Amino acid sequence: MESHYTRAVNRINNIDAKYYIDISNKRYEDVRSKGEYTADATLIAEYYRRVGVLLQFMSIEGVSIFAGMAKIINNEMEILDFDNLFEICPNLEPINLTVLKMICSNYIQWCILLDAGDPIAVKFHDIYEPIIKLFERGGGRISTHHHELVGGFGAFGRSIHASRGDMKEFDISDQALRQEIKEVEHAEEYVKEYKLDSSVTKNCLRCGNRLVVQENEGYGGKWYKIKCETNICFDQNFS
Repeated sequence: MESHYTRAVNRINNIDAKYYIDISNKRYEDVRSKGEYTADATLIAEYYRRVGVLLQFMSIEGVSIFAGMAKIINNEMEILDFDNLFEICPNLEPINLTVLKMICSNYIQWCILLDAGDPIAVKFHDIYEPIIKLFERGGGRISTHHHELVGGFGAFGRSIHASRGDMKEFDISDQALRQEIKEVEHAEEYVKEYKLDSSVTKNCLRCGNRLVVQENEGYGGKWYKIKCETNICFDQNFS
């Protein structure tokens, strides 16, 4: 049976570096669509939630996005530095995204603990799945700026707090992520049609009820909110 370590190294080596090289010099909209960034946000939110659950279990208030979960539960574990990481995963070396490299390194260390049978690691075995899945999908521009993790998806706190563990679990299946992208593309198309003819209507792909366009004025000009008539359903802003 393939070890967790071997599987992790293979997954990371299969990340296509071309999606990330020189990405910091590109505009967000030239990298991924709004729908894809919405799916990215779901993956990040689920990673934060899973980390939050672990933090609650460990009675820890919060950690940096750069913190390795393996080090949290076993502080004697040696840190895998970038030189060693690049020997194992050479495809990461040309990528100029520190947060991606750090999390991949932390993921490998977590899998080493899994192979060792650490009971806490086994209990939270899939904690890294959402964020590694994000990188595998070509997760666009993602970096840290001041106290935030930023990208085309918006911003998340650079620190992950235990309270994240109280959130409802996000569905990160391929089917759910495809549906999320489709919903945003549907709403984007509605905005385009609405600008040409404000009488046009569209229905929500989730529940079938009517989508409502709300016009708003801001510093950058007019922007639109697409909201489903059903409470707690589709609700998103479009510039």
